[in-house]
Amino acid sequence: MEKNTLLLRDTEAFMRGELDNVTVAGGSIVLDLVQGSYVPYGCYTSAAIPMPLFDALWVSWNATSPPGTAVEAQARVLVDGNWTAWVAFGKWSPYLRREGVPEQERGPLRMGSDMLRLDSKRATQAQLRIYLYTKQEKVTPAVHLLGASVRAVGVIPARGRPVNRTLHLMPYVMGRRAAALRPWMDLAISLASLTNRWGADLLPEEFAQVLRDWRAPDAQDVRNLGFAAAAAGCWGFPTWVCWCGLGTLREEVRQGFGSVVALESTPAQIADGWPERRYVAVRGFRMAGGTSSVMLCDPWAGEEDFDAETEMPLDDFLVAWDNVALLMRQRSNKDVRTGPTRGSVWVRPAGAVAPGTCRLYSNGELHLLGDDFCSNGGVLAWSTPDERPHATTAHRTFHFVEPEQGGLRLGSEGEHRKYTVYAIDTAGSMLVGDATL
Repeated sequence: MEKNTLLLRDTEAFMRGELDNVTVAGGSIVLDLVQGSYVPYGCYTSAAIPMPLFDALWVSWNATSPPGTAVEAQARVLVDGNWTAWVAFGKWSPYLRREGVPEQERGPLRMGSDMLRLDSKRATQAQLRIYLYTKQEKVTPAVHLLGASVRAVGVIPARGRPVNRTLHLMPYVMGRRAAALRPWMDLAISLASLTNRWGADLLPEEFAQVLRDWRAPDAQDVRNLGFAAAAAGCWGFPTWVCWCGLGTLREEVRQGFGSVVALESTPAQIADGWPERRYVAVRGFRMAGGTSSVMLCDPWAGEEDFDAETEMPLDDFLVAWDNVALLMRQRSNKDVRTGPTRGSVWVRPAGAVAPGTCRLYSNGELHLLGDDFCSNGGVLAWSTPDERPHATTAHRTFHFVEPEQGGLRLGSEGEHRKYTVYAIDTAGSMLVGDATL
């Protein structure tokens, strides 16, 4: 681990902090249980964390947050021997319309949605705090990881030993995903590229719903790295934000781990409709003929999924990259969390009540889709079996549609084939069902 990054993620580490209406159970922070009911809120505060002199801080958390619960991460830093005020990184839960913090200034601090900056000062220590909330006396959120990473001043990030290895990540492209989630879809795709190589079989749309930042449009990037790490964590994949150098990315690949980074696009790419800043997954490094390349899964590179498998000259990569990465580890049996759910439904023709459409039935009960399901942020799609099997469900061809009369219309009139329907709500929970028409 880089000296500028600290992760708290087990009982021993958490017990060094201050527990206020919370306790540590099973290696996670949970609310206190009093006479059989969880207290409505509590707070964990870490010990002060010495860091190299720094001018920016990122906070990460991984948590299970069932309906009716939430967590809120905060941080403060030591500047000129004095602690600043606590600043928040937004309340988070899959079941909230979660909002990152709008850009604001507080003394020397410049707070963005996922980063705290110091423009005129430098800090030497950080301290983390996370609040746990519940409205359900029988349910508690649980925090499994709390991390801090800082941008060290005057430090040239290490380049590390060269590595020649390519990982088999799952490639997906923007053009085949839900257009409504496009502003933050490349970050969701890049996370799915990492998790799905380990058999998670998550749709990028599921990720996109859980990491979505619902704050009002502003000048900041809508892609929130704190929420992205939390999204991966709620499916059991330990994930955190790290300010690091090429050496870290090389070592991740050497150990068999990919990473997610943001790259500045070239003027030619921007002219082709790419964003000025895009997220990609790093899948390896290649050395050939005396030159080094970075192997990527770039969601913006092409129309078909395997077009995403690209490579980039190492020198160009280092110019385009800002030294911030999302790092991930494979989940273990104990890391399988209770995240957004998947439920099975029957899909049946609506008949005379809504000719030409199908409706969903859950546990024998009609599950009507509201006309505003998609306009309120949900995603509705169907697919049919492709000519050849795919490694993951997300490689199938999806047709994104709007609800009709409580259901949806499948294919064209007169077509007889098997369909699979997907309805993903704003919490990332998905209903899936098949129909043969």
